[in-house]
Amino acid sequence: MILRATERDMYKLMDYKETCLIRAGICMGGACICTVLMACIGVSWEPLYLVVLLSGTAICLFREAIEANDRIMQTKDCYMELESDCLVVRQPQKKEHYEACRIFFDEIEKVVEGSQAGEAEFYVVIRRMKDRDRKSFILLDDTEKETRIFQVRSFGYKKEDFQKLYRKLRWEVPGRVRIFGTRKQTAWFRKKPGKGWKLFLAAVCLYGIPKAFLLLI
Repeated sequence: MILRATERDMYKLMDYKETCLIRAGICMGGACICTVLMACIGVSWEPLYLVVLLSGTAICLFREAIEANDRIMQTKDCYMELESDCLVVRQPQKKEHYEACRIFFDEIEKVVEGSQAGEAEFYVVIRRMKDRDRKSFILLDDTEKETRIFQVRSFGYKKEDFQKLYRKLRWEVPGRVRIFGTRKQTAWFRKKPGKGWKLFLAAVCLYGIPKAFLLLI
């Protein structure tokens, strides 16, 4: 069984990148308009606040677009495969770096299912053994890492396909391997905790605290 990122997944990332760029452009345009207004009618807190808020939002959106573009380029060369006797993974680790592994089933100590809401992932832990006896390896680029734990992430794959591979892995490993997880991986399909209220609260504080200070003086 092998998983690769599909063209549909690539198009979704490309659409997300374009959406971020469009929204960033709108925010920059709004910031420019507010700056022109301040130049015409004088400096006041409300237009200055909007300039800061819109400019900050535009910067965050530009960063999101850059990260999405990096993920598009990296995911093209990634895959995940279950062979008859081992798990093989190649995935992006950070910008321009990849991590990979080949972990044999008979050397696995345990498989731990991720429990964060909306994050489909699991961890494979290799048994403690002498280096000369171990066939499994974990790489960062071309350098072997001194770790027994490999985090397998679902980025670039459909969660349903990733779930099928995970369940097949649990079926293939020897009976002595400990499995820590749930029956249906419900946490993977929950919505991530929203950040909207945090951003709203930050925007209110950014406006209210300096405004109150100005009124006091």
